[in-house]
Amino acid sequence: MPAPDNPGIVLAPYGTLYPPALATYDRLRAAYEQAFPGSPVRLAFTSRLMIKRLAEKEGIAVPDLPAALRSLKGEGCRAVLLQSLQIVPGSEFHQAAALARDWQAGDAAFDRLAVGLPLLAGLEDCRRISALLPALLEDPIGQDRGREGINEKEDALVLVAHGTGHPADALYSLLADVLRRDHGGAFNIFLGSIEGYPGLAEIAEDLLSRRAKTVRLLPFLLVAGGHANSDIAGTGPDSWMSTLSRKGLSVRADLRGLGERQEIADVFIEHSKSALQFVQL
Repeated sequence: MPAPDNPGIVLAPYGTLYPPALATYDRLRAAYEQAFPGSPVRLAFTSRLMIKRLAEKEGIAVPDLPAALRSLKGEGCRAVLLQSLQIVPGSEFHQAAALARDWQAGDAAFDRLAVGLPLLAGLEDCRRISALLPALLEDPIGQDRGREGINEKEDALVLVAHGTGHPADALYSLLADVLRRDHGGAFNIFLGSIEGYPGLAEIAEDLLSRRAKTVRLLPFLLVAGGHANSDIAGTGPDSWMSTLSRKGLSVRADLRGLGERQEIADVFIEHSKSALQFVQL
């Protein structure tokens, strides 16, 4: 049983069907266990569809949010932090927050329950991610050129986010503007979205108008799952890599999820610590 002053923590990403990407969640959980010694840390997908399909396809069981909360309640946790692992506070985040509110209205309520904000919750988060860009471009095994390999006249860096129809999609535009102001003098930098704006067509137009020749794609996604391996760097004709290659660009992709970087884990952990200020017993 956890100590009374050690809150339980639920890490809540959308989820993935790509088994190698699960290792990223394990690394994030390990980072949380180190940052919050004595606190039980659980992983729960917010997508029931991901839970169902992962179990059917791979035989891997991941709980949903209610199951993870019940588990911590059963272990005697009096305070719980539900930490969103979303990139922006879109629909999935608000659904999780609503679930937490409803949970607290029931008989199994915790003494305290708080919700940690996603990676990008405002301007200061965008500025921090921009400051981390050189670290995000570094390759720990020395196979990538990193920031020094970006040629300001010919090369471009494209961060590819998932995107959302939720108003929170505006945070990607805010981040793109911060990135341009902070790094635009060094090289061509863009942020596009698979399901948001600007999309592939707009990014391709921008790259050609800037006369870029070589392009590096960096998934702005928590894990390098299906979107990274299919939509961004897949061999299919509609992937970002295939489409940009047909336009005469030399394209390479960095297939590492953001969650693989300790710097990104630290941002989530700071959001968690801020939320936990309101769950002290």
